[in-house]
Amino acid sequence: MISNLHLQKKQFVTPSCLLWFLFSITILYAQEISKGPFLTDPTSNSMTIRWESDSNLDYKLNYGEKDSLNKTLDTEQIGENSGRFLYQTKIKYLKAGTEYSYQIGVNSSKSGVHSFKTAPKSDSPISFVAMGDSRSNPEIFAVLNKQIDQMGPNFIISMGDLVASGGNYDQWGEYYFGPAANVIDHIPLISCLGDHEGDGDNGELFRNFLFPALDFTKLWFSFDYGPAHFVSLDYRYPESEEMINWFKDDMEKSTRKWNFVYMHRPCYDLGGHRSHWGNPTWPELFRKYKIDIVFAGHSHLYERFYPVRPADEPESWPVTYITTGGAGAGLYDVQKSDFLAESRSAHHFTFINISGNKLEFKAILNSGEVFDHFEMIKKNGVYTQSYLNSIKSQEQLDLTNMFARAISFSLGQIPLQEHPATVNITLERGSINEPVYFKVSLNPESEKYFRMESFEDSLTSADKKNIQLKIYSLTNLQISGWGDIYPELSLMVNFKVAHDENQILGKLIDYWPHEGY
Repeated sequence: MISNLHLQKKQFVTPSCLLWFLFSITILYAQEISKGPFLTDPTSNSMTIRWESDSNLDYKLNYGEKDSLNKTLDTEQIGENSGRFLYQTKIKYLKAGTEYSYQIGVNSSKSGVHSFKTAPKSDSPISFVAMGDSRSNPEIFAVLNKQIDQMGPNFIISMGDLVASGGNYDQWGEYYFGPAANVIDHIPLISCLGDHEGDGDNGELFRNFLFPALDFTKLWFSFDYGPAHFVSLDYRYPESEEMINWFKDDMEKSTRKWNFVYMHRPCYDLGGHRSHWGNPTWPELFRKYKIDIVFAGHSHLYERFYPVRPADEPESWPVTYITTGGAGAGLYDVQKSDFLAESRSAHHFTFINISGNKLEFKAILNSGEVFDHFEMIKKNGVYTQSYLNSIKSQEQLDLTNMFARAISFSLGQIPLQEHPATVNITLERGSINEPVYFKVSLNPESEKYFRMESFEDSLTSADKKNIQLKIYSLTNLQISGWGDIYPELSLMVNFKVAHDENQILGKLIDYWPHEGY
């Protein structure tokens, strides 16, 4: 809701009448503006301002450099949903890296004065925030937004899941536009599509508010900001030839020094959902087009992987994968791994500064504490040796991720003391050349309450190995309405490749009496 209403004509009334008058006007104006204003499509010479109104009105937008409001533009009504009207004004012919003020007016009432800053020139320093999965806990999201506002980034990218149910109109006000109101009026937030938006109504309300010019079935896009190029992918189409070809064409045209990709589901994810979006197609593309960081969400946690590339391609580009899904949704479990520089089950956001050849990265808790940081430095387009020294084998990460996914599943049957729950899992060696020796067993904590015969074997070829596991309970179980099993049940895998021994834990196994997961 826009506050600080200014009347254009003085009126002399008694104090009681004045209070009633202001109360009435506030109610009237609250009915006019239901969401926003919020910024979209930032460039070095333009900015789009958008808002939603309860009424079909003839709005005007005043704007000018710094504190001036000496110019006026008409507004455009671009949509209608749930009896409300969406408006926007695109301000063109602006100066790069310059502060502007703006104010929305209708009839005799005007909003408070808001501001924005245009994108700088391509060789200028920038800062931005990357975060995701703010749904479900707007009070946490509001705390993070307050911290972000104090840090003053140029813009924010989100990994999606702004709301719990994308097709629920009321949630957009409660979960997103409300807690973000004091930020998105002067800092652009550019989100990719999350599955809670995509699954809710196929992304239609997401598109309505944030990308009305796009086809809601093809919500991928890119933009430049200062020295960086950003590509947002649509998680729904990991194998889409159309999106792949678009990405190739887009990256071949990019001339920026830094390149970033962000999407909802991670290519690598050892905790939470144990996702492997787009493998192996997209990791190969990210190496080919020299993507510096791939951001994702979906798992409500923080994971920063060491840069990875295939061991048998030592000259290929190393890619850093970061999962930042802690902006408000309920938190998930994390893993410790040699592939992870840091992992944390915590509400957080990440803050990135870029100046010339140097990138500085911080991960920040909702308390304000910095819990992870690193630097990337490029010389003549190549990372410095200190960064290259941290590279890990992508083949071994693929193997680790495969085991993590294989033992993370839902049961279609409830384990009983006499009748087991049976599950089939598939294992494959992937691109690892050496034999892989492994053992699948219960997590030691689960052995107190469940029984399962461990399975030991080796993967000696590229062929898939199918394994059947039978899980019995040793006690009475409780199943929640969401399918959570108590006491908790999870598996683990110990595996060895050459002289390297590793252990990976699966997610907590739940009960879901349907095929698939």
